[in-house]
Amino acid sequence: RGFSTAQPPPNSAMGVADALGAVSGAFGAVGGMVLPVAAPVYALIVWLLNEISSAFSVYVFGTCIGLLLGATAVAAMRGSLARADAEATRKAKVAAADAQKSRRDGAIPPLPIPPDVLAEALRHLPRWTKEPDVSRASWLNNLLDALWPHVDTSVSQVIRDSVEPMLRSLVPPLVSWIGFEKVTLGPTPPVVGGVKVMGSNSEEVMLELEVVFASGADVVLAAYVFGVRVPVRVHDLQLRANVRVTFTPLVDQLPCLGGLEVSLMSLPQHADVGVSIPPGIDLMSLPGAHSLLRLALWKFVAPLMVYPAKMTVPIMENSGIEPTSTGMIKLSVLGGRGFAARAKLAGSGAGAARNERRATTMNGGGDFKSSFPKMPLGGLNSLVASRYLVQLHTRESRKITLASKSSDAPTWDETHHFLTNPDACLTATVMTTNLKELGRCEIPLRRLVADDRARKTTLLHIPLGDPKPYLVPLPVPKKPVSYTRVTQEELDALAEDHEMALEKHALELATLRVNALDAATRPSPLADVPVITCELEFTPLGLEEKTSSSNDATPDSASESASEEEGDDADERRGILTVFVTRGVRVLSEATNGETRPCATATCAGQTYTTEAPLEKTKNPIWDEEFLFFNVAPSETLRLDVRDGNAKGEFLGGFDLAVREVAANKELSEMFRLTGVSNAAHVFLKARFAYMS
Repeated sequence: RGFSTAQPPPNSAMGVADALGAVSGAFGAVGGMVLPVAAPVYALIVWLLNEISSAFSVYVFGTCIGLLLGATAVAAMRGSLARADAEATRKAKVAAADAQKSRRDGAIPPLPIPPDVLAEALRHLPRWTKEPDVSRASWLNNLLDALWPHVDTSVSQVIRDSVEPMLRSLVPPLVSWIGFEKVTLGPTPPVVGGVKVMGSNSEEVMLELEVVFASGADVVLAAYVFGVRVPVRVHDLQLRANVRVTFTPLVDQLPCLGGLEVSLMSLPQHADVGVSIPPGIDLMSLPGAHSLLRLALWKFVAPLMVYPAKMTVPIMENSGIEPTSTGMIKLSVLGGRGFAARAKLAGSGAGAARNERRATTMNGGGDFKSSFPKMPLGGLNSLVASRYLVQLHTRESRKITLASKSSDAPTWDETHHFLTNPDACLTATVMTTNLKELGRCEIPLRRLVADDRARKTTLLHIPLGDPKPYLVPLPVPKKPVSYTRVTQEELDALAEDHEMALEKHALELATLRVNALDAATRPSPLADVPVITCELEFTPLGLEEKTSSSNDATPDSASESASEEEGDDADERRGILTVFVTRGVRVLSEATNGETRPCATATCAGQTYTTEAPLEKTKNPIWDEEFLFFNVAPSETLRLDVRDGNAKGEFLGGFDLAVREVAANKELSEMFRLTGVSNAAHVFLKARFAYMS
């Protein structure tokens, strides 16, 4: 009742309907305009959503499958690792149990190292761990470690002094200077992994060394081309090789090693080096550089260093080898005189004046005065007190001692052969039986072994005088007053003084030897010194063979011999044949088939030697005697006969040995059967041949 509801007028419904129609018409008009545009957009959105859903489905599906497969693989791997760990644990427990059991049994447990790992490790171990005949070389490594700084300094200086002059003589004129700015072998010495001593029948020592060299070697060679410095640096040398070192010859004088021969048993197992040029480019890092290095080693180093090629390094002068011989002298020692003490000696009071007058009278009243050194009185007295020995030699390596005597005028009647050359000297010494030297004489052989003296005999009266003038030591260089303040002029002056002192010493010794030769070739010997009388005959090498061949040659064969002269040159060379007659086996008499006193007679090149016969009869004699045959040609034959008692006794067998066979092998050691007899007798003989030039 408080409110009243107003009824719309009839015309209001019609207005709403019209409005709604207008709105619907507007929407229809708008929809007609929007629908052509919205339909494609809608279709595109629907397509994109479908594609995204498909890709997402594939991704989700693939991820699930991947997770599933990954989980399966991880599980399988973990299971495999677990099984491997379990197996390793089981093996470790078994190995530990076996080791414990072995310890209880006293056996050495096996190494817990796989065989493949052990084989790889053995490749890098030194040789002494793998080969039983290779010895450790720790002492040699310690010696190299101590000497390496001095070796580095010496080798560096030798490289500078020897290589630089050669390089400067070879470079073109556009190079103003070339030389080494730095040369060092590095602080680390080479390491010797093992030493193997090789057996040899010759007089030499042969070693095989495993050398590993990985030092910081650094060599800088610089050249200035138009004032521009162009350096080349060689550094970081690495080398591993098996080296054979042969110490030969072995001599009797310190350091007892005449020289050594070095050769590689094969190309280095490992070789590397750095070669750098500006601006710091290492040429060895270029492709194929190491192949070129191996090729260079094979082409240049192998012909010079790989065995049997060798590099000879002399240690002593002339490698301790005597100078090349040009001939042989045959020295027949007849006897001597004046070996007893005399009251009237030259150089002692009135006796000297009387001997001086005697020498003047012997020379026809001239002013001759002997310049030969007189032996001291004490030396002559000692000759009477005991027996004395006389020793002869032309080379220090071979000295011949004559039979000991005690008389004033001894007689020897011994013949010996010596190798010689124009610069050699015949040295004669007299000494006591305890080798104390009392007298000495050195005679130069240049005039006695000249070509015109071949096959000629010279009578010598060798005087034995005071040995002191001959044994004067070489002058020692003087030392500077202060090494800290020494100048180059002082060093040059000291060197010049030492050179003059050496020349003076050589002149005095040469004068002394010439005076000795003049005294030895005089018709009458000196009366105031002990004298050895001998005959000397010189034979050049190869003269005998050439003479005999020329005498037997006919005019028709002269041209053939001249054409074959070059081919037979090796045969004309002569040498020394050393024969060791050791023992005989089953040497019996052919007539009685019983034991005898056999002696062996060896003949070659006109020289004959006979062994001593045993004191008692035997079928297995032992001689152990050595004979030297000089001036032997390889074309000759060694003849050995075995006879009873002496060289003219009953013939018990013999054999021939071609010297050519010995020369080809240098040394031959064999049991030879005796021919000419029916029993199976043998002689053990060892022969060695060495050329004299």
